[in-house]
Amino acid sequence: MKNNQPMRFLGACCLVFGLSLLPAEPSLAHEVDHYTVPTGQEFVDMGDHLNEYFVSAIEEGVRRTNRRIDIALGNDGSRFDPVDPHYGAGELKTYDNRPTNQSLKYLHSDRAVAVYVRSSIPDAVTLIEGMEREFHRNSFEQQYPDGLVAFHPGDLECVFAKVHFPLDPRALFRIWRSSTFMAYDTYLGTDKIGHFVDMGYHYYNEYHRLHDDLGYGERRAMHDTPVNINNGLLSEKSILGYASAGAYSNADMAANYVGCLFYRNLTEPVRLKGKIVPPAVVRDGEYWRLNDHVRGEPDFFAWFISDHYDEALNPSHYEKGMQGAMRRAIKDRCESLMDWYADENGHYRPVGYFEYKMYDLMSYYNTDYGHSRLFDQLLNLDRICKKRQ
Repeated sequence: MKNNQPMRFLGACCLVFGLSLLPAEPSLAHEVDHYTVPTGQEFVDMGDHLNEYFVSAIEEGVRRTNRRIDIALGNDGSRFDPVDPHYGAGELKTYDNRPTNQSLKYLHSDRAVAVYVRSSIPDAVTLIEGMEREFHRNSFEQQYPDGLVAFHPGDLECVFAKVHFPLDPRALFRIWRSSTFMAYDTYLGTDKIGHFVDMGYHYYNEYHRLHDDLGYGERRAMHDTPVNINNGLLSEKSILGYASAGAYSNADMAANYVGCLFYRNLTEPVRLKGKIVPPAVVRDGEYWRLNDHVRGEPDFFAWFISDHYDEALNPSHYEKGMQGAMRRAIKDRCESLMDWYADENGHYRPVGYFEYKMYDLMSYYNTDYGHSRLFDQLLNLDRICKKRQ
């Protein structure tokens, strides 16, 4: 593989200067450390918390869409306004603040529901920072006295503390790091929720461009969506990965892809975890409503969470200049990592377990989500932590 480190270093310098003149890029400046673990502690599972958040967002998106439908039918839309007069029931903005087509044909479309659900969720940076504040707030942590809500290692303990050349401007982006938490028995970072929501929506729009405008079949459109976006500026190959962090996060790519499936699943059945899941929202006469299983299934959001988001199991590809330092930093943590990923009986995983997981997670249940596939260069725990108890 050709060493592009000098050009990427120069590009990173330009990137830092350019971004100093612009608002923060969604999802850009948050990185999670899955290699520094809270030894001796256990996470509480925040799956229920995520489930309630996203089901409520879907409900709000449906309410906003139905209000527009009511107005299009000649009503004032007031029956879909919240009771709270301070809520701001006036002009409803979409995610990107652009006006949308208010015809019934549009409001009865898949795209309209996705637009208003997306507008019911903050931008990625606001969402991630909000989760960070909430998860580490004393009053919130006190609700879960039997476990750890989220873990954020100190700056000096972080696995990335010494991986960059001291003058490499990309070290600046490591200041903004995400906490690790657990949902549905999966370890993930708050950054993955930002990718899921924000990049997932970009993927959704690209999917519809390919499928609706260019006439691609569903399978080809889903295959080409991550390929097309990953060749652009807002991608793991550029700003969101190598340019800002020196890494291509396969876990981020998985979160982007499944986020697209989330928006598609609002109004159409999609395959999640290898099974067809019915749409979350269905038509009810002129209006939309939540499908019965969304509130009826306590773990509805579990369909969108998997080990693909765990960067220790689904490792990132690091630039050549970072590989050695990252390998040494991970090796220093081998004992704690083997303890952390032990089986339910406390036994270390057998040799080959992490290699198997890496290859298993290279696709999303046999569909390509944009994994780097640079397997010989990935820092797999089996290759680094060769000793077992």
